[in-house]
Amino acid sequence: MKAELRDSLEWLYPDSTVSGKPLTTMKADVARGGTAAVNVLATGIGGARLRLDVRLAGRPVKEARLYRLVDVPVEENTGAGGFVEAGTGRNVHVTRRAPFRVYDAMEPAGKSIETKGATEAICVQIPVERKARPGTRDYTIEASDGKSAERLKFRVKVYGAALPETGAGSWPYTNWFSYELIATRHGLKAWSEGHWRMLGKYAALMVRNRQNVFWTPFQDVFKRVRGKLELNRERLRRIVKVFTGAGMHYIEGGHFAGRTGGEWNAATFSTSLGGPPATSVAGNADIAGAAGQLMEEIERNGWRGRWVQHVADEPVAANAADYRIMVGMVHKYMPGIRVIDATMDPALAGSVNIWCPQCHEYQAHRKEFEAQRALGDGVWFYTCCVPGGRWLNRLMDMELLRPALLGWAGAFYGLEGFLHWGLNHYRPEQDPFRESVVRHGGRSKLPAGDTHVVYPGREGPWSSVRLEAQREGIEDLELLNELKARDAGAALEIMRPVVKGFDRYTRDAAVLRAARKRLFERVSRRAGKM
Repeated sequence: MKAELRDSLEWLYPDSTVSGKPLTTMKADVARGGTAAVNVLATGIGGARLRLDVRLAGRPVKEARLYRLVDVPVEENTGAGGFVEAGTGRNVHVTRRAPFRVYDAMEPAGKSIETKGATEAICVQIPVERKARPGTRDYTIEASDGKSAERLKFRVKVYGAALPETGAGSWPYTNWFSYELIATRHGLKAWSEGHWRMLGKYAALMVRNRQNVFWTPFQDVFKRVRGKLELNRERLRRIVKVFTGAGMHYIEGGHFAGRTGGEWNAATFSTSLGGPPATSVAGNADIAGAAGQLMEEIERNGWRGRWVQHVADEPVAANAADYRIMVGMVHKYMPGIRVIDATMDPALAGSVNIWCPQCHEYQAHRKEFEAQRALGDGVWFYTCCVPGGRWLNRLMDMELLRPALLGWAGAFYGLEGFLHWGLNHYRPEQDPFRESVVRHGGRSKLPAGDTHVVYPGREGPWSSVRLEAQREGIEDLELLNELKARDAGAALEIMRPVVKGFDRYTRDAAVLRAARKRLFERVSRRAGKM
């Protein structure tokens, strides 16, 4: 057996090989409250089990987390403009030509791991407490297959810079998730006690990866009773309790309406759960009734400072007029509650409180979005099945740096939050371990990894290397924002070699690591703790 260490921001594949001169020593820099991570690649395994022991000064590191990386398919490449190549053109900015398999799913593992073949990839994570003493720690990682063993050295420098706890004081970040699929993909009855326990596991994983916003879709908290929308108040309160207990803070109210007939360029919206046109008399009654019930719960439970409200997803010029009227109705019945939606068209000015454009749309129309921010609006950003090509996104045929650099670009532009629709939105027929590219509507397909960044494990959710990479970038963003508030010039100097835009960034993990080291040093110096 041969083994070596690999950077956690480097993709590994089933056909990855250990170097001729194996890398047996690696260094990492980490802020307090962060996580030191490294991958172990082992090939030529001759036994049925692979054992990994992580030690510090000869003692087992109990807090170390081990994950066996599981490969999944990439059937088609992301297109130059998003979706897949068949629809938007050949993309030269991919890591490999499809089809191929890549290690993305992270199966929680113990020290002794049942091998599936002669090659295994293991992620080793070592969380660092927020009150940890700064200094250097020399960990040893011993890998053994029962016939031979490799001893690897992982040197971690802990800095005085400290990350804020995920919650009210951290950067807003949301991945939408399906409550129904959390039940069905784990063989549970929806809203049973087993489902609630599983929701807690998902919430814990989200919080560990810096998510501090959770949503409450209409179909999960409302139903139609004799034609009227009725709020399941008990369920809503328990949802909030579960996710607040895990450490999340902000609550996203689900969409009041969707496009009439489901057509993208429909001129009007209709209220949720099969309701009437939203800006009709009946639609107004729907919105007034639902909004009134929500406001009663918001006021009763003290959620006003935590609640943001969706109205309709991705309005465009064709339905901007209807959307603006509908937002006015929501503002009328939910006074003081901020409206947030995936919004890119300047025709929507004056309606939403928080804009959320796709990253390439923000960059293309930055002047217009910043003008709205100058008037008091917030500006987040999002990615989905677009953009493709050279743009930052978190898809499986893009460099693993890109999810991390979403945080750096967010800090570079001073954006105030991130949204993605797909934590676990698998299609009904989709097994995410066997299928990554799925059909979407007519001829289009969603690119590899767009539907999800977690996997349904046997006993709970599994993380992905993409989700963990994005977490690393958001941790950096927190400290970049801290430094920007004190010395914007210093922060810009640190960011310049790493990112200059959503389509201009380094593809070298070493460049990012060097900049991160400088960031930790500068913030630690400010804190007086090196």
